[in-house]
Amino acid sequence: MRTIPSDINDTLAHYQTEVNKRLEVFFDQKIKEAAEISEYTREVALNAHEYTLRGGKRLRPIFCIYGYKCFSDDNIEAIIAASISLELMQSYLLIHDDVMDEDELRRGKPTFHIVCRALGERLFGTTSNNKALKFGENIAIAAGDLLEAYGEEVLVKSPFESQYVKKAVAKYAEIVKQVGYGQILDITAGLKGSVTEDEIMMIHKLKTASYTIEGPLHIGALLAGANDADLQMLSNYGVPLGLAFQIQDDILGLFGSEEKTGKPVGSDIREGKKTLLIFHALKRCTDKEKEVLLKALGNPRVTLKEIERIRDIVRETGSLDYSKTLVDELTARAIQAIKDAPFRTEAKEFLTQIADFIGTREY
Repeated sequence: MRTIPSDINDTLAHYQTEVNKRLEVFFDQKIKEAAEISEYTREVALNAHEYTLRGGKRLRPIFCIYGYKCFSDDNIEAIIAASISLELMQSYLLIHDDVMDEDELRRGKPTFHIVCRALGERLFGTTSNNKALKFGENIAIAAGDLLEAYGEEVLVKSPFESQYVKKAVAKYAEIVKQVGYGQILDITAGLKGSVTEDEIMMIHKLKTASYTIEGPLHIGALLAGANDADLQMLSNYGVPLGLAFQIQDDILGLFGSEEKTGKPVGSDIREGKKTLLIFHALKRCTDKEKEVLLKALGNPRVTLKEIERIRDIVRETGSLDYSKTLVDELTARAIQAIKDAPFRTEAKEFLTQIADFIGTREY
């Protein structure tokens, strides 16, 4: 396995700290703002603060910062402050995603709608579990909407040239739109009898690459005054790396540990998601193994023993090796795409090193 240079870990840790500091300041303001409206809105803002700050790699803000650094090293404090818009978007999308997937764990703690279910029980003495859950889901949807608006607000108020800010806000809206399209495809894929590898990769491109790497890079670059040619170079890097990120995420979802990923082992299986791992395993397995896979997919009561059997099938069919090889190929393609790009040296070196981190991470 490739080893990640210590300096990339130091860089990530530095910017994680800086982004978290600004998120704390931002949420302090929003909690005060919400408190002026009602105790309920204050409680939701407090929970949004806890949810966002409970963990996370802060990769999206960091890609935004380095998208900017590709073209400028001025106003670094301002771009760090603007970059938290991507983390607010991340919380918004995760909260809604957890409601749709009916997940109960995120980053090792209860998902937002589960937290709000308990809030409903405490505030209103709700005794019906169904009513309490519905309350939690409704509040979570509203909180997600708030966080999306918070992210836009951060960008609109950022102290860059107005023409650059306008383009960055338009890109922010485009990212949310692309993720929405990807989510629609993901939900429908879960119910379709069959799905192709191209469809899986399209979902990954829309849902992950667009808002994890490509979009954040673009927002940072646009705030530095980047042009269309600059954005295309960043896309040539960001899209394949975003695909690699999601495939690695799927591998960790099946083979990783709950302690590191913060999500229950096999959650994708329980939700019936047709990941690349499962797609290729189904193509290559025996009829008996196929029966095991199809019985487990979408079964919320699938056991750890059954998940271990699925792991064996994925290994034995070569599906795990196929996915790992694809992660390596996509990562190499991303690195090659910026090899001759006229970016600032510091930024180019970071983007090369972070690509290796993406493909080898364990959380």
